[in-house]
Amino acid sequence: MRLGGKARTLDGDRTQLRRHEPGNYGLYAEWYGDSQIWHLTSWAATPLGQSAVKRLFEERDLSTTDDSFAIHVNGEDEPVGVISLMNLSEANASADLSVIVGHPDDRNHGFGAEAIERILRYAFEDLGLNRVGLSVFEFNESAISTYERLGFGHEGRLRRAVKREDGFHDAILMSALRDEWRPPPPRS
Repeated sequence: MRLGGKARTLDGDRTQLRRHEPGNYGLYAEWYGDSQIWHLTSWAATPLGQSAVKRLFEERDLSTTDDSFAIHVNGEDEPVGVISLMNLSEANASADLSVIVGHPDDRNHGFGAEAIERILRYAFEDLGLNRVGLSVFEFNESAISTYERLGFGHEGRLRRAVKREDGFHDAILMSALRDEWRPPPPRS
């Protein structure tokens, strides 16, 4: 089902990607304000505050270059994460991927990986994109491994691009290309 040219929901085997509801912005603020999530994923100087997160998702909702969803476990009302195609470029048939799974108890269950698989299918098959790129910090080994397993290839690195308490770290650039990507086989 589409809303204004964009899908309203995207169904996976165990998860469903749904458009954001303003009632979830407080939960998102907890996630984006979490120091561990900030450390692993954010280019911002510090974790985001509640008003900044509310503004971020209000802007994503109105944006013509961002396509963003909440990650829900099937049958659950409360989301477990957020996934977005950012910087959508019609001219270049490309976008950047952003994904977080919020609560530590919801991580390492494959929810994020399934959401990535589903949004890649949407990007390549529905939106007609050619490339979905991302950046990941070199110390986020779990994410790097997941991206590799899902078909993302290494493109390069931004040397010493992000600062954390222990010093500067590289950001690894990765991408999935439509003609190289293979959707996962249906689960039985």
